[in-house]
Amino acid sequence: MLRIDRARVVELVDSCYAPGLDDAAWVHRLLHALVDLGGARSAVFIRFRTSYDAHGALNIDEGDGFTSIGPDAGEWSEDTRRAVLSSPARELTFGRTQGATFSQVSGLGARVDSSPGWRQCWRAPIVDALGVVSRDTNGDGFVVCVGLDRTHSLAPRESRLLTKLATHVAASQRLRGRTISPDAADAVLSAHGKVLHVSGGAQHDRAALDEGRRRREAAKKSPHDADRALEIWQGLVAGRWSLVDHFDSDGKRFVLAMKNAPEVNPRAGLSALELRVSSLASMGHRDKEIAYALGVTMPSVAAALHRSRAKLKVGSRAALAAAWRRGG
Repeated sequence: MLRIDRARVVELVDSCYAPGLDDAAWVHRLLHALVDLGGARSAVFIRFRTSYDAHGALNIDEGDGFTSIGPDAGEWSEDTRRAVLSSPARELTFGRTQGATFSQVSGLGARVDSSPGWRQCWRAPIVDALGVVSRDTNGDGFVVCVGLDRTHSLAPRESRLLTKLATHVAASQRLRGRTISPDAADAVLSAHGKVLHVSGGAQHDRAALDEGRRRREAAKKSPHDADRALEIWQGLVAGRWSLVDHFDSDGKRFVLAMKNAPEVNPRAGLSALELRVSSLASMGHRDKEIAYALGVTMPSVAAALHRSRAKLKVGSRAALAAAWRRGG
């Protein structure tokens, strides 16, 4: 059984949203946190972009953006890139519509030890990898994982916890490269919840934003109970905002509501919530996982999914996924 350092889970989530990090610093912090979390020696991060042709065949448009840490991590060369992107595991690793999930390569049905590309990512013998696979319906994604010297089983409780963790890793990644400031935020709250500034649609969600702030503060104060902390700390507030800390020049802390919903190409007739819900459902996420990722209720997810299937004229999630692949 794979042992996860649960005490570090909430610390990892909080560090993902740390203010002032550029993209490179965020990647390195994530890699080091994953190594500590899984008790591994090395980790790698790979960006990719995928698309499907008219026949449903997977195309990987690019696989650049490789970062590695640790003594066992290999070098990223053109040969390695070509081997990874053409390996038998490429469909399972890059192409399967994952959304954001925490998984083992073996859990996806692939084998690291029989995949030349993945073997080249590590200097030491690696037979499995554990980490986050994130891919949106527009094809942008990344893999960040640690190498394992043997295949471990993952308990259902740990799997649920790590799936929530993946939601936050993906949400924090969407914030990278953006200006995180009071001027760019839809709302600015004091550390105690007073709304200091609000604009746009946030004016109608003051209560939801304050509730999200309180849940987030409670989660950060419960690092010893990772299950409870991640249960109350959802991915987004009202399906639209990530809450991030901001410190002024005097060190005073504020909480900013930054628009951060997953980008989804429009489909005729679907509302913003229906787009996000149906896209996540098409990636294989359950209703409970969708509700957690978007910070909305389970009934809201079920209703949005029902309306989406009716508008797209599909009767099942498998048909919904097929509709998304061919552009709705």
